[in-house]
Amino acid sequence: MMDAPLLAIENLRTYFYSRPKRAFIRSVDGVSLHVAPGETLGIVGESGSGKSVTALSAAGLVTAAPGVIGGRIELHSHRVRRNLLDGLERYVRVKEQDGRVMAVEKDDRGWRRRAEALMEGVRGKEIAMIFQNPRSALNPYSTIGTQLVEAIRLHTSFKGESEAKERAIHWLERVRIDSPRLRFDNFPFGMSGGMCAHRGIAGRAEGRDRHRDPPHQPRHQRDPAPVGPGRGDVRRHGGGDRSRC
Repeated sequence: MMDAPLLAIENLRTYFYSRPKRAFIRSVDGVSLHVAPGETLGIVGESGSGKSVTALSAAGLVTAAPGVIGGRIELHSHRVRRNLLDGLERYVRVKEQDGRVMAVEKDDRGWRRRAEALMEGVRGKEIAMIFQNPRSALNPYSTIGTQLVEAIRLHTSFKGESEAKERAIHWLERVRIDSPRLRFDNFPFGMSGGMCAHRGIAGRAEGRDRHRDPPHQPRHQRDPAPVGPGRGDVRRHGGGDRSRC
């Protein structure tokens, strides 16, 4: 018997409005996918096919209007079981003609308020993302260690500053950052793109029972692979090693 899906996306639609074209861009139009516990799913497609927007939609990080306009995103972990789009259909009206979206009316304020309530206790703890450009996702005015400690204290049981620091150094070492105690005090601009990616992996991997990183657009093939042995260690630490595309 197959495992029940940890993440199930059904008929997801995320649109953006193009003023020059005076039309809606269907970045994600009817996407459905299932991910089982311990499984790694790779989404493959050409540039602009909606891979990153699918991941951003799952993490509740789409900000441009109208954004997500329909579908279901079911997250089933041992701590959370909910549809991350539950009730949001009340805040959006879609007018279609001959299968083409002609108009979208969205109560953006009400949508965001409801969406943030649904993502409470989920984003950063149950579901997280390692961004394509890891350095741009970090605060350039704060050290790597400070940012990692902040996430650990917010999302785990390590609330003391000293214990959170040791936990952060532990994860920097686990993802194969050289001299982790020295790198702890580095700013993002003092580290390579690959190192910043490993820092992102460390932050998302903290907490042994974290289940899922949304699929994200792969880095350029010429860049250093950010996952390598470090990601393998983290995956084994989490207890799963099934992969598919």
